[in-house]
Amino acid sequence: MNLGEDDQIVDKIFQVSQSEKNVIHRQLKTFGLNAIQARALNFIADHPGTIQKSLSEHLGKPGATTTNILKVLETSGLIVRRVQETNERQKQLYLSPAGQETAAAVRQIFIEMENRIRSLLAKNEQDLLLRLLDQVQAGLANAQ
Repeated sequence: MNLGEDDQIVDKIFQVSQSEKNVIHRQLKTFGLNAIQARALNFIADHPGTIQKSLSEHLGKPGATTTNILKVLETSGLIVRRVQETNERQKQLYLSPAGQETAAAVRQIFIEMENRIRSLLAKNEQDLLLRLLDQVQAGLANAQ
């Protein structure tokens, strides 16, 4: 649905987002991952020993959804769960050796996308875009 000038910014953000998602999705698919699984892997890589609750908060997903994400990653051999010595009910999350390799490859996909986007803009344009996106994000977060 095109609303003319009434939705130019929203429509352009959507189009850019979809283009970025399509490129990243194709590349993640070669690893058998979707975007949310890739985000989970990256978070665990950055926070070894994290617990599921922290991952859920980072992903903005309910616990049950995060459990399903972790089951897929564990079945794929990318993560391991270890019971904490001080709390048998909580399991800490770690990347397996295969998970470490995959996380590094996934991180490279995002770095390449970042570099591709940055190559389209001069440094001052990059800085301006980041400031404007931060401003939009903050405004939308305050409206929730």
